Amino acid sequence: MILEYFKQLKETIYLFDHIIVDCSTEEKTYSDEKGFISGEIVFADNSQLDFAEVKEMGQKSKIKYRYHYMNHSKTLIFRYDNAKHYPNLSTFPHHKHTPSGVTESEAIDMENVLKEIEAIVVKNNES
Repeated sequence: MILEYFKQLKETIYLFDHIIVDCSTEEKTYSDEKGFISGEIVFADNSQLDFAEVKEMGQKSKIKYRYHYMNHSKTLIFRYDNAKHYPNLSTFPHHKHTPSGVTESEAIDMENVLKEIEAIVVKNNES
């Protein structure tokens, strides 16, 4: 079952191949139900997304996730994660880092992260 989740995640990534120039992923399975996937995606404007997810199929949400998006100079544009280091946020443990600070964020998935990146890449390519 976890392999099916990994397959679906990679299919989601490839829906955005019109803005992707390179993509690599690495998978580790802990059981049929639990695993880890990480990867690096490079976009047409040379920005980059590094991501990691720990998923157990019996749970609705991911155990851990990180979507770290940077510009071509490796400067943070945003990072979504669920590390438990901002307990005062109403969306704890989910949050978003930006250059101006940390904000509340609901749990997010790869598709919505890539949609946000797509808008940035398209805008950058129009400039």
